[in-house]
Amino acid sequence: MKTSFISLLLAAVLPVSAAVLKSDDFSKGLRGWNTPNYWAGKTRQIEENGKKYLLLESGVRNKTEIFGRALGYSKQIPYFPGDTVVIKIRAKGEGTLSCGVLVYRFGSGAPQYARGGEYPLTSEFKTYEFKSGLTDQFRMILPYMEIKGAGKAVVASFRMETVADPSVSLATETPLQIASEKAPGKPVVFKSSVKNGELAVSCKSGEKSSSKMEKTSADGSLAVPTDKLAPGFHQISASTAGHSATSSIDVQPENVFRTTDEIAGRIKLDKPVSVLFLGDSLSDFFRGYNYIDRIAFWVGKYNPGKFSFRNAGVGGDFCKRMLDRLQGEAAGKRQAYRQEMYNGLFKEKYDLIFLFLGQNDTRCFRKDGFAKQETPPELQQKCLAEIHKILKEKCPGAQLVLISPSPSDEDLFIRRDRKLPKGASMVMYGKKELVDLYDAENRKFCKENGLPYIDILSVMRAVSPIRSLYVVDGVHLSPEGGRVIADEILKFLAEKYR
Repeated sequence: MKTSFISLLLAAVLPVSAAVLKSDDFSKGLRGWNTPNYWAGKTRQIEENGKKYLLLESGVRNKTEIFGRALGYSKQIPYFPGDTVVIKIRAKGEGTLSCGVLVYRFGSGAPQYARGGEYPLTSEFKTYEFKSGLTDQFRMILPYMEIKGAGKAVVASFRMETVADPSVSLATETPLQIASEKAPGKPVVFKSSVKNGELAVSCKSGEKSSSKMEKTSADGSLAVPTDKLAPGFHQISASTAGHSATSSIDVQPENVFRTTDEIAGRIKLDKPVSVLFLGDSLSDFFRGYNYIDRIAFWVGKYNPGKFSFRNAGVGGDFCKRMLDRLQGEAAGKRQAYRQEMYNGLFKEKYDLIFLFLGQNDTRCFRKDGFAKQETPPELQQKCLAEIHKILKEKCPGAQLVLISPSPSDEDLFIRRDRKLPKGASMVMYGKKELVDLYDAENRKFCKENGLPYIDILSVMRAVSPIRSLYVVDGVHLSPEGGRVIADEILKFLAEKYR
């Protein structure tokens, strides 16, 4: 086998899976695999002896290049120096099979190949293993399979995962800091089992990322200064042997910092407060620095040791999914989508429960003319009533607080719709009349049940440009979007705990 890495050469495969990034058996389709028109070859699904497989065949590009290449899609999470990607493919066929990942750097659209090796295919199914080491932090990696030269591959299964050395530990003591231009953040401290050794330290600021090796002390700690960081959102990561830890630092303009600091300073907790956050991906994503973590930072600044929370956000949630999962947890059953996210939910006694839904409930589809939302008003009211009932039974001492839906970047989806050809499918988020309808039903429910309601909708719509509140998809929250929502919830807490 011939091996070529753009990356770190490893002596052996590390034995512990850190994250499974993609796992396909092709029995239900190609699961995102295709051959883009700028590559050669053809990818399709075939059936042999009653079983379905992915077939990759060679083709010709530019009249002289003969190969076949298929691109796959996987979880879009950042990757760090020292990460190792292991790919296992069960396949048969003719020719030479190569495999690896395309790595996408921050601030650059053109990917590079991290090749994991190559094997000659045989007429019988065999399992082939490829591995690629990464020496930089990447915003995304995507897997590919390739037939080199003429040939074809019949693929039964594909599995890609990152692996980590189980003897190594790494963590940060400062997961989130919010600082100002005039009051820089404290050094980021990493604790590791690597004593008098080196960690790869990356700093991501916007779409720029840099990496360098830093030496740890005799006890395995490493302090990275942050006092020179420019205003903006930064993430400092340390990594080694497949392990990584990240600290986020938001350096804000002085007036922005002071505004939130003044709100947080009004919150006076006489005793510890435990809070449960129920929501969708706006709560689930970007853990460590999302709006919930920002609330915890600010409340903890003036009330140290008195604020604890559980983030039970579940990406993809809408009212009915949340209700199904709550009913499963209450009955001791595993019956709903990602039921494990609510495991042990009612073991804690909460003082406050925030309910933040709406982005998926109000989504609509092009095939319906964007006229119908995922959750119609009557179902919304029914679900809210059942959710409220369960929470009152399981957490009788907790106050339930509803948060209005986020508006999303509606214009982004309108522009996308205009560019799509007739008959193409599309999901729209943030259609104003549907979001407003969901908001009105929320308000109606709160009024009828005497519940507080936090309006983030009008506040976010007043921000210009609204796209600054979201990442590129126009739905999920940017650091600025998280800040805006956190401020509104902090105002509620400042009124409640004066």
